[in-house]
Amino acid sequence: MGGYPLIIGIAGKTGAGKNYVASILEQKGWRTLDLDPVGHRALDALSAEVEERLGPGLLSSDGSVNRRLLGERVFGSPQALQLLEGITYPWIEKQTRLWLEEQPDIPAAVHGVNLHKTSLVKDCRFILWVSAPLRTRRQRVMRRDSKGWKELLGRFRSQRRLGPKLFSRNAEIYKVRNSGNDRRLRRQLNRILSRLDTGSSGRGQ
Repeated sequence: MGGYPLIIGIAGKTGAGKNYVASILEQKGWRTLDLDPVGHRALDALSAEVEERLGPGLLSSDGSVNRRLLGERVFGSPQALQLLEGITYPWIEKQTRLWLEEQPDIPAAVHGVNLHKTSLVKDCRFILWVSAPLRTRRQRVMRRDSKGWKELLGRFRSQRRLGPKLFSRNAEIYKVRNSGNDRRLRRQLNRILSRLDTGSSGRGQ
């Protein structure tokens, strides 16, 4: 991988606690990158191409992409979604790799709900799959986004097929359960991260 640090991925459905797991790694000296904001920057950088490829009326008065209108344009249209991903993902991957090269001596973790759709997975030593009960995830997202369940239902439904098997062809998977017990979560993470020091490996732990 030439100038890259040790890299792992953090994945899981919305509300599972990917950001919290990332924060624990930061406490241990890791660098972490949330791909969702990188995706937002991609839309800003590629706004003209997005409108050209996906049709007029997607830009706000300041020239930025209207994300609400874009969501409506691609919702329920696999073809439009695939087109959007083809525009933005190469930019996201390039910017992420530039970020990784900045400090090659510090281990790094990248995370995002659509990590599995990028080529970054192949750069990861393994994937941390973070899970939590549906009820717990629902409560977390409602509290975080200040929205009712009906407003969030579509997002949860769109992730029904999201699971660790989507990563298994390209990376080892280690599963952690984040049901709200912080001590237990940290214990799970410490056990998995210790494998990096010993060089041992194993799938689906």
